[in-house]
Amino acid sequence: MEAAAVSVSHGAIGSLLGKLGDLLAGEYNLLKKAKGEIMFLKAELESMRVFLERMSDAEEEEADKQEKCWAEVVRDLSYDIEDNVDDFMLRVECESNSKPHGFKGFIERSMNLLTTINTRHKIGKELQGLKRRVMEVSERRMRYKVDSTASKPNSTAIDIRLLALYADTAGLVGINEPRDELIEVMLDGDGVCAPQQLKVLSVVGFGGLGKTTLANAIYRKLEGQFQCQAFVSVSQKPNIRKILRNMLSQAGYMVLDQTNMESWDEDQLIRTLRRFLADKRYFIVIDDIWDATTWSIIGCALPENMNGSRVITTTRIVTVATACCSNSYDYLYKMKLLSDEESRKLFFRRVFGSEDGCPTYLEDVSAEILTRCGGLPLAIISISSLLASQPKMLKGQWEDILNSLGSNFEVHPTLDGMRKILNLSYTNLPHYLKTCMLYLGIYPEDYTINKNDLVRQWLAQGFCRGQWLSHVRDPEAVAEGYFNELVNRSIVQPVDTDHNDEVLSCKVHDMMLDLIMHKCREENFITAVDDLQAVIGLQSNVRRLSLCLDGVIDGTTLGATQLSQVRALARFGISTYTPPLSEFKHLRILTLEFPTRLVTLDLTGMCHLFLLRYLKVVAAYGEIVLPRKIRRLEQLETLELRTYEYSVVQVPSDIVHLRQLLHLIVPIGISLPSRIGSMKSLRTLRGFDLGMNSVENIRDLGGLTNLKDLEICRVYRKQLDETEAAKLMNILRFSLEKLCNLRYLCMESYLPSACSDALGSLSASPRLLRRLHLRGCMLSRVPEWIHELHNLYDLALGVKELLDDGVGIIAQLHSLIHLHLYIFGTPKERVTICGTGFLALKHFQVTCRWTSYLAFEAGAMPKLQRLEVGFNARGWEQHGAAFVGIEHLSGLKEVSVRIGGYGAEESSARAAQSVLRDAIGIHPSCPRANIKCDENMSFTFDD
Repeated sequence: MEAAAVSVSHGAIGSLLGKLGDLLAGEYNLLKKAKGEIMFLKAELESMRVFLERMSDAEEEEADKQEKCWAEVVRDLSYDIEDNVDDFMLRVECESNSKPHGFKGFIERSMNLLTTINTRHKIGKELQGLKRRVMEVSERRMRYKVDSTASKPNSTAIDIRLLALYADTAGLVGINEPRDELIEVMLDGDGVCAPQQLKVLSVVGFGGLGKTTLANAIYRKLEGQFQCQAFVSVSQKPNIRKILRNMLSQAGYMVLDQTNMESWDEDQLIRTLRRFLADKRYFIVIDDIWDATTWSIIGCALPENMNGSRVITTTRIVTVATACCSNSYDYLYKMKLLSDEESRKLFFRRVFGSEDGCPTYLEDVSAEILTRCGGLPLAIISISSLLASQPKMLKGQWEDILNSLGSNFEVHPTLDGMRKILNLSYTNLPHYLKTCMLYLGIYPEDYTINKNDLVRQWLAQGFCRGQWLSHVRDPEAVAEGYFNELVNRSIVQPVDTDHNDEVLSCKVHDMMLDLIMHKCREENFITAVDDLQAVIGLQSNVRRLSLCLDGVIDGTTLGATQLSQVRALARFGISTYTPPLSEFKHLRILTLEFPTRLVTLDLTGMCHLFLLRYLKVVAAYGEIVLPRKIRRLEQLETLELRTYEYSVVQVPSDIVHLRQLLHLIVPIGISLPSRIGSMKSLRTLRGFDLGMNSVENIRDLGGLTNLKDLEICRVYRKQLDETEAAKLMNILRFSLEKLCNLRYLCMESYLPSACSDALGSLSASPRLLRRLHLRGCMLSRVPEWIHELHNLYDLALGVKELLDDGVGIIAQLHSLIHLHLYIFGTPKERVTICGTGFLALKHFQVTCRWTSYLAFEAGAMPKLQRLEVGFNARGWEQHGAAFVGIEHLSGLKEVSVRIGGYGAEESSARAAQSVLRDAIGIHPSCPRANIKCDENMSFTFDD
């Protein structure tokens, strides 16, 4: 049974309940008394989970020390019980798997019978001990009446966001430019018919970026230009009636004598507000919206009149911002961090009163503080206010404050308000997302987190079984939904996105990471250290350990530390030190990264990690030695090995027996063992080298029918003649025709051109493909089967010849957003992009011999925003000219041109740049032009 949802506030209770259910329902031949004790444990833990959820839902200040102490005991107890249950299950499974068949097996089973009975009696005693501990915890809860404290009233905290409403605009930095930009967007078209409709502008961004400040700056700037104005705050737990009453009051609605508006229900308030605003030009700011439902109710009160009314909403959540902007004339604005220059201005003005008032001895520490603030206005304002309040400008005090930014906010209570602002993002999350958010603390500061890595680790620990996506059968889809939710809520900041705007990697802002680590310490969720000595003497058990190690490490420093209960281990940094894996017992996740050093990493001692589900090793150079009996890691779901060229990696032959393995990623130049076709569970296979793998393995690819992600690499270290290559390609074609679940296929094989046509004649195309990259295969022309790929949004093709019929095939792909064509041959005639087809294309990238052989008709590629071109300057004198009809690309915003100047006259390169710049310059939309010539580079064509 897959683990149930895990919440950081419950420890391992969620997954533990699932395992206890397995023990009761499974064929573990438990003693009757042991079954009764498991039922007791299950019932008690269910009750504890309900209370812990109630505690987690309450505001942080509402829980007293007694409640937090009791919750900590329950969390530790749940981890210990899960460890015991895992040990029992593994013992039973190892016993059953180790017994041979036949007469020898009969003798051995008979000899082991007494041992098995003793094992079950021992487990029974362990369960009795755990039962006593659970009873003690429950009795303590009743004795100290812990339940009654959870509902006690708390004092109302001051909302420091009010400060943003009354900030002096003269002292603000980085506000004027976005303020004026958004005012221009808001008032654009005033006096023209269509834009007189109600327009909503939604400002979205991370907590502390200054959304309220920006909205307030616009509100003040436009004061008096509308008949009615109102600025209302919504917050996490909105009182809709109070908000509507506030809007009516600020807009100027006069209540009749003897009328008690306090008694009006929502419907009456909405009707009154609609009637009052119906014939007026109004401007309303609705600040800090946390869900789309709240907006839909408030939005009902805002009539869509034709008087040029405007509304600004602010939110941290992208999906809410999108819901607010439901019409084509609405606008969504994403807040940006302050630049380095803006950060310095804001900081120095607030501390010293001027931008050049910083004394020389504080310049270095000031720069480090600003680096920690990372362009977050709230952080800069909070810290500069704290520094300005110091009686003396002592460098030592500043360094203390700098150091506190990486540990506890509590060191300086003035920073507590900043944490409370950021903490709103945490407290508003459902339980399952809180756990996923805190797991981000496993990564070092400024680390670029790959989405696939993160969601696979969440799955390996059972974090992803939330009720909100219970209808989705694929656990990985659930985990990706969790990731997208963290992006939508501005918990993480996107770094890389694909052509379909799907976020592929992210970072955590330093201030948010500080909050996460504060919570991790409080919940004993993750222990992150950069000095191994800090691990020694920890009072509580380490559940998840993150090591960021630099320099020379004494390998004995962890000898006295209890590590058997660690569930996840991640080590980063340039040190070559790795903790001894023999010390770990209950590890589910192991990540080892050596980014710069030459290492020999011996992992042969990891076969006892029976619970391991995720293993990733990144080594710049060196050797990775895996255990020969890797099949013992029966739970392994992800195996990822990344190295540079010429590193030594050998995949064990018995890897084909890992029935749970879903994702296998290996470096290029690796030969996989035979019989890979038995790995039926595989969904991802990357690094499959055609030149290094056997013909049988290429044939066996066709048996991996669950594959969704397949990357076939170039021939490496082994040259193939035409006959051998043609044979391989035909076998590969038969295999690809069987892979009906593929979503991504990448071929970077660089095979002889005569062999590539095997791919052009697939009889059954993988119709679910969303991304297809065949740049390395020089196809003679665009394959016919490509027109069947109705889900394809990203296509990269290398073709020897592009004709109008090939363009017509690609033009039928109505989901296509990105197209990269590499035309290796010399065009025989001009290719024309017609005004039909390519309806969704936004990015067209083409590498060809001469730009003059591509023409665009009126209406061609109506949504194209970016055109990227590559060609050689050599031969420009004879064939050079700009694209024909580039002015017909009506949506064009940017043209990027890269010219290969190798072997060309300098005059040819200059002429090419001049002609293209002139052609782009007369485009009616004035797109940005980025034209570069590299005199040492040349694109490859068929001659």
